[in-house]
Amino acid sequence: MRDIDSPSGDRLYDRVVEHLGKEIVTGRIPPGAAVSPERLADELQVSRPVLREAFRTLQSQGLLVARPKVGTRVADPATWNYLDPRVIAWRLASSLRNEQMAELYAMRLAVEPLAAKLTAERATPHDVARLTTAIDAMYVALDERDLHSFTAADIDFHVALLTVSGNKMFACLSGVITTAVRARETLLFPLVEATRRGLLLHRQLVQAIMTGDTDVEHLSRQLIIGAQHEAERALGPWGAGTEPAGTDLHVAH
Repeated sequence: MRDIDSPSGDRLYDRVVEHLGKEIVTGRIPPGAAVSPERLADELQVSRPVLREAFRTLQSQGLLVARPKVGTRVADPATWNYLDPRVIAWRLASSLRNEQMAELYAMRLAVEPLAAKLTAERATPHDVARLTTAIDAMYVALDERDLHSFTAADIDFHVALLTVSGNKMFACLSGVITTAVRARETLLFPLVEATRRGLLLHRQLVQAIMTGDTDVEHLSRQLIIGAQHEAERALGPWGAGTEPAGTDLHVAH
């Protein structure tokens, strides 16, 4: 029997999805491999109904494909749903970590500057207050070296830009952006001054939104590029196969 690790309180179905998703995305179950519900039921000590429900979820993510007379197999990676937050998280936990981080920042650069421009065209005082509140919370969390609170406030800020933009397709990317920002919780960012410079850019971006400044897209790009540079510096040791050490605040702008 294999132990299925998962945060306390998760349903057995969720734990099976998490376990199999990681196995597939990390390549431990390779593309084309048969996935036998009978074998897995015995190996994981779960019922067939639980496995069927988990299989349906993994099929919806493009990770599994079921065909008559062939059975269920791991799908070609070209069919995977790379915008699914769980697929992103599994890739971040694999040897594809650096590649996934680079793709996340490329997507953010393609979307967030335009979202900021649209937000500047339609933001209400309430919207501006929401953005400002998120920045204030990040400053407090930075001073208190509270990584979790910093990340939550940073997520609030960037998701607000997508939703206030009025573009419903951008708003649908909120889960991807949330996963991208939360990924920084696993990286070490000891340069607090760099983080403060990033927060200053957040302030300047909100000011540009308030005034309708045409520089808003440029400021958004600067913010994201700065965050990417910090992430690349933090990823260096991981890419070399050594985990970052230390307990300082893991934050970036």
